[in-house]
Amino acid sequence: MKALKVLLIVSTVAIYAITGLASLTQGLNWPAVAMADLLALGWRSQFDIDFLIHLFLLATWVTWREGAGPRAYFFAFLSIVMGGMFSFPYILFAAYKSGGEPKALLLGVHARP
Repeated sequence: MKALKVLLIVSTVAIYAITGLASLTQGLNWPAVAMADLLALGWRSQFDIDFLIHLFLLATWVTWREGAGPRAYFFAFLSIVMGGMFSFPYILFAAYKSGGEPKALLLGVHARP
C-alpha cells in the first residue's frame, strides 16, 4: 500500500505540473484541443477514446464505492472532467482512510467493518 501511496503522490504532482505547463503554453481552451484530436480519427483519437472509456469506468467505480448518492455523482463527474487531477488525490485519500486495507479501499461504503 505504501508503494501505491507514493505512486499516487508522484502522479498527482506530475499531472498538476504538466497541466500547468500546458495551460501556460497552449491556453485554457482544452475542450477545443480534445475535440479536434477526437475528430481527427488518428492515433490521438484512439488514445483519447481509450482514455475516456477508462474515465467512465473509473467514474462508475467511484459512484458505486461512494454509495450512489449526490456526493458519489459529484465525484464521478469530477473524475471524468478532471481525470487524474481529481482521481489521484481521491484514491490517495481513500487509501489513507482505509488504513492500508485493500478491501476497504476498493469497496468503500460496501466494506464490512
